[in-house]
Parts: sequence; structure tokens; C-alpha cells
Amino acid sequence: FYRGGRWLSLTFLVMEVSAMAGTVINRGNNKWELRISLGYDAQGKQIRRSKRVTATSMRAAKKALDEFYLEITAMPQGGEEKMLFEDFVALWDKRHNVKKAISTRMMQMGIINGRIMDAFHGQRLGDITGEQIRRFVDRLKYDVRTPQARTEDGRLSETMVHKHFRLVKHLFNKAVDWKYLSRNPCEDIPRDEWPKPNYHHYPVWEEEDLRKFLLIVEELPNYPRNLKHKAMFYLALLTGARKSELIALTWSDIDWKNSMVHITKAQKYVNSRHVEISAPKTVESVRSVYVDEYVLDLLRRHRENQQKYLQNKGYENPHGYVFLAVRLRNGEIVPEAPNSFAGWLKGLAKENGLPHITVHSLRHMAATYALNHGAALTTVQSMLGHTNIRTTSIYLHPLDKQKRETAKIMSGRLQALREDTDIEE
Repeated sequence: FYRGGRWLSLTFLVMEVSAMAGTVINRGNNKWELRISLGYDAQGKQIRRSKRVTATSMRAAKKALDEFYLEITAMPQGGEEKMLFEDFVALWDKRHNVKKAISTRMMQMGIINGRIMDAFHGQRLGDITGEQIRRFVDRLKYDVRTPQARTEDGRLSETMVHKHFRLVKHLFNKAVDWKYLSRNPCEDIPRDEWPKPNYHHYPVWEEEDLRKFLLIVEELPNYPRNLKHKAMFYLALLTGARKSELIALTWSDIDWKNSMVHITKAQKYVNSRHVEISAPKTVESVRSVYVDEYVLDLLRRHRENQQKYLQNKGYENPHGYVFLAVRLRNGEIVPEAPNSFAGWLKGLAKENGLPHITVHSLRHMAATYALNHGAALTTVQSMLGHTNIRTTSIYLHPLDKQKRETAKIMSGRLQALREDTDIEE
């Protein structure tokens, strides 16, 4: 500026202060710039809102920043709500879904690209209402277009309807988190109208059926195939390991000294030609489980058979898989096919007149028998690798023997009360 017959320069000190709601920048002369970040746009660029205000102090500027934050987050900003639903899904897949296991990612995109995209394709994100979502759920209950997850009368199962709704709700939650929407429209649907899952209860054997099967297994000839599947059976029944986790086991996971098996990976189905071995579904699924000497002996004998097989065929097992497929895939040794063990278990049960069970039934039986014989629920949760103890409760099945014993206990207690023989003086 010009003063006293000459030009003088004045440099302002620009002070930037970050607050919880955003950033305050001092522009001098009681002028302040307020900046707030609102997430990212469809191209992954940061969305930022700014405003110039007059304030006599930093404290007043921060207060203005809080008011500005409340003002702009009360409703969708600057047209982000105009983003098309399919464009947001693409962004979600790039920013969030890509972090999931490939099998989970493909499953979720399969659901989205089917009925969900059919229902909301071409609509702007901010125009989708709770009523539209409610009608979408109602249509799902009567959808008979594809054979997957059907009930006996041809409709989608309650669990599959729940999966669709849960994924839609998740997508809109992310839209709120990333500041594309101010509110999830699913919240406009009364909670009692939200679809609920009806989880399939896997069949489990009563103790007498299990005893019969164990005796049958003991009498089987110790052919390599029988010994391999016998080891898989006992591992699943004793530890509750998932089928995908059993298949992915390597010899380095077997802790012979401490009688433990370390579960650190799982096989994940991608398509008919490709599977991947990667980390299990959750952090909690990475765990160590104890086994007994009986199982360790089965594994030792199975390893001897495997070594002879590899030597005779001239094959290598570079990854050290515990359970190998009989046939090569693309010229390489691969883990056991999931259906092979399942076929052995199903066939042996059917031949001997035992009720039908699945490989996953063994996981349910591991939890059920452990709890019915005194194990703590939290211990079983850890053994199964569950994140939520409520999930563990789904795996619990009442056994007839325990129900009879419970009835006997209650009967004795009631009799004591009737006869007044249990009253302290």
C-alpha cells in the first residue's frame, strides 16, 4: 500500500487451525475461511465446502465452523444426491468391496447386479425412498425368477430376502458415511417390517447315531482314501473347523509338539475353474485349536501315505497341503475337492442307515457336544472363530439325552417342593 510518499508491502500471517468439524483459516482483518470435507465423489476426488465469515476471535470462528458444519450436513450437498445408484455402487465396489475376499466380493456383486440393480438402476441416489425399498422387499418375497435359495413353494427364502435388504441398507449406510446422503432411507421403514433371516438348521446326530458312526469308521480298511477322510472327519468334529479351512491346511499348520492345529487360511470358491487360498473370512477366524493324540496319529499315518503317493507319481507338493486331490488341475497338485469328503461322509451314512448330515453339520456338532458337556460359550466361540457370540448360539442344538436329563432334574426338583423336603429350617 502507499504511505508517506512510498509503496510499502504488508505480509499477512495466514493461520490455519483444524477443528473437529473441519478447518478454520485466518485471512486477516477478522476474516476467516471455513473448510469442511464431505468425502469423495464418483471419481474418488475429495468433496470440500468452504465459506468466508467475519469473526473477532478464533473462538468465534470455531463456533461459526460448527454452525456451518451443521448447516451443510443437514441435507445432501452440492448435487451429490444426484449421483446415479449404479455409479455409487461402482464407487462402493472400488473403495470398500475391493477390500473383501474375492469370494465375498463376487457374491455381493452377484446379488447387486441381479434384483437390486433391476430395482434401482437409473435412479438418482437421493431420490430412492424408504417406501420404494419396502416395495422392493415385498416383491422379493414372491420372486420366482431363478432357482437359487428357493423355498418349497418356489419363492426366495426368508434368509435370501434378508441378505438383499441387508446389502441395500449397507450401501445406503456407506452413502451416509461418505456424505452423499444425510439419511439412510431404510430407516424410514418400521423396524418390525425389516425382513428377518430364517437360518437353515443343519442336522446333527444324536449321541447314539454318532457312536454307531464312530464304530463304523473304526472298522473301515485303512486305505489311503479312508484314512484321509477319517482324519478330516475327526478334525472337523473335534475342532469345528470349516470345510474350507480343512482343505486349506498345510503341514506347517500342524503343531505336533503342542497338539495344536493353526487355522490361518481358507479355500474360497471363485468359479468352476478357479479357487483361491487366502485369509479366512474374519480376523477371529485366524485361530489355534487343540487336538488329541488320536487325531495326531491319524495325521501321521495319512502323511506317510501321502509321501508314498507323491514319490510313486513323481509329484511335488510345494505348498505342503495336508489333504490333496487325487487328480491334478492344470498340471499342478491342488487341495482336496470339497465334494470329495462330502460324498464320502454322505455315502457312508446312507449305507449304514444313519440320518443325513453334511460336512457343515460336523461344525454344528462340535459346538453342540462341547457345550452340552460343560464347555463355556466363550470358549466355543473362540474355537469356531466367531466374531459375535450370537452367531455361536445359532450352532447350538438340543440333544435328546440332555433334554431327558434336564426334565429329570426338573421333575426331581418339583417333587422335592411338593413333598416339602427341601426347605431349610
